[in-house]
Amino acid sequence: MKIHLKIIGEELHGTLAREIDSLHAAFPKLSQQNEPIEYEITHLVENIKPEHLLSYPDMPSVLLIDAEDPTFIEKIQTMEKREMTFLKDPPFIPVVLSPVLLIFRSYAALADSADFPDFVSDWICMPFAIPDLVRRVVSSLRRKNILKTKLRFGSLTLLPEARLISYQGKTVHLTPSEYALAELFLNQMGSVIPIKDLVALFKATGKSTEGSNIRVTIFQLRLKLEMLTKSQFTLASVYKQGYCLKQKARPVSEMAANRPTATHALPPRMVAEQD
Repeated sequence: MKIHLKIIGEELHGTLAREIDSLHAAFPKLSQQNEPIEYEITHLVENIKPEHLLSYPDMPSVLLIDAEDPTFIEKIQTMEKREMTFLKDPPFIPVVLSPVLLIFRSYAALADSADFPDFVSDWICMPFAIPDLVRRVVSSLRRKNILKTKLRFGSLTLLPEARLISYQGKTVHLTPSEYALAELFLNQMGSVIPIKDLVALFKATGKSTEGSNIRVTIFQLRLKLEMLTKSQFTLASVYKQGYCLKQKARPVSEMAANRPTATHALPPRMVAEQD
């Protein structure tokens, strides 16, 4: 998981740039998957664009704004209203507005500030401890349900809350029925899932157990998997038994090219014994 920290303010960017080692040490791990949280810092300078406000599923982001200059906040507020209209139409775009953290240079500056706009998620005053800032960043992402739980199955990843399946940095949105099927097949990769188990799954999720409904959902999931992975993964039909999630085998020529020769793979004494 990588979090994108978008910094607005020269002094704030300089402060965080000097604390790179502390930032790296302070980012926690996701407890459920023990997955390290990495980060990337971008200094937006003066050229703030509407797309800087957006957070994407594969790289959630947080805006850290130096609250010393109120024009930054006013500009973000104007763009935020415009982007909210854009996100509602069309509604299927898997992006949301990034959380905003205001950084005040002193408690006096905080006391003198006006009421915060609704888009502000949190605030902190200088001088601050890096672990405190990092926890506020992660907490703001969790409160907005942006920091997602990830279920990893080799090169495929499921994001349950967003119902996304990810492969090599690309994602595809799944319907509830497709997601339930994907989780079932990924948990039993390479095994044949009997028709009766598929019927039980659809019944448990309140979906129609008609054979045609199951077949259509499997067809749609197969199509999305093959498009996402360029046919590296597919759902194969096993005659009169069920379906199986299969990964495309590597070409024999590729495997042979990567296979070490006997003289490299074995110790010298073992090579001599073979001769």
